[in-house]
Amino acid sequence: ESRSRIYLALSYLFLGLGVLAKGPIALVLAVLVVALFATLNHEFRLLRQTAWIPGIVIFLATVLPWYVTVQIKNPEFFTVFILQHNLARFGTNLYHHAEPFWYFLPVALLALLPWTVFAIVALSQRAGEWRKRRDVEAEGTFSLFLFIWLLVPVVFFSISQSKLPGYILPAVPAGALVVVEYIRTHCAKEKSPRPWQIVIHALVASGLLVPALMIQYILLQHRMPWGKAVVPVVFATVCAISIVAMVRISGFRMLRFATLIPAVLVVGIVLRFGSPLLDASLSARPLAIEIVSLQPKLASQDETMQVAVFEASRETEFGLAFYLDRPILRYERHEIPAGEHLVVAPEGSQTIVASVVPGRRVSYLGTIAAQRLDYFWIEAQK
Repeated sequence: ESRSRIYLALSYLFLGLGVLAKGPIALVLAVLVVALFATLNHEFRLLRQTAWIPGIVIFLATVLPWYVTVQIKNPEFFTVFILQHNLARFGTNLYHHAEPFWYFLPVALLALLPWTVFAIVALSQRAGEWRKRRDVEAEGTFSLFLFIWLLVPVVFFSISQSKLPGYILPAVPAGALVVVEYIRTHCAKEKSPRPWQIVIHALVASGLLVPALMIQYILLQHRMPWGKAVVPVVFATVCAISIVAMVRISGFRMLRFATLIPAVLVVGIVLRFGSPLLDASLSARPLAIEIVSLQPKLASQDETMQVAVFEASRETEFGLAFYLDRPILRYERHEIPAGEHLVVAPEGSQTIVASVVPGRRVSYLGTIAAQRLDYFWIEAQK
């Protein structure tokens, strides 16, 4: 809209950062969004204007140094990263993350919390307006762009054979801007949202307080004990009533502040009561700390202690690789060191580990009880 090359240059820079972060998929999504917007808006000149040579140079200057360096140091990089983790992950169920086609619909609704209600209202209203008019008016082009931006990642990854919730994160900023645009335009036209919108929005926003206050049970017992949820439900209900009252009195101008109340409370509660449990029950950090503390006792200072996993989750393997900053071997891939090493395995599996390394002494070192993991010291092969 501004015709400023600065914004176009910045878009190419951030597109390069996106490709560094998640690979070529960032470029694919961006091209799909721009191309679909230009097509539906009947402005094909946008494609020519967007394909700006200096911008392409900025993009390549951002991306190529790292990709070339990694390829030189890791010749298998192209095969593993591009072919397996991009093409094969999209076209096949290579990593066993199969979900139904509609999987990302509820994921998207959850990702837009606590503004899901107004995002749905905004999109429904705009879709109705577009159906009545063949041509999108000037004031509707921005909302059309946001709608396409929101829709493309959801539809694209719905086609994918492999599905994980984080795949559609690029759609979330578009959803936030949809709500912003809706509230901005309606502030001038209407004093307050419709009563049913306020009530449902208040219930959705405040409802997050219930699992937040019950997070200890959810993390430790993997269920919601509704018999102990009376106080959280009452608290959430009071919060919802407060939101309804504030918005009914002050209208759209109070909506943001009223919604921030449960949002801030939820984040604070989860950080205060949930993060220690998340760290203990899900993160590899406590295990990595234990392994580092054992290093002086089990290996010399000049020697990097080898660490392996057996029948442990991929999250544990990758987490240990991150926190220990070293390759983690896996018995299932026949990566059993001949020398002495430490192995992490499910709780109570010492006998099974011993059967995998016959003739070698397996010494129990300790347990991470919250994750049901044991770690053992394996003597060198004789």
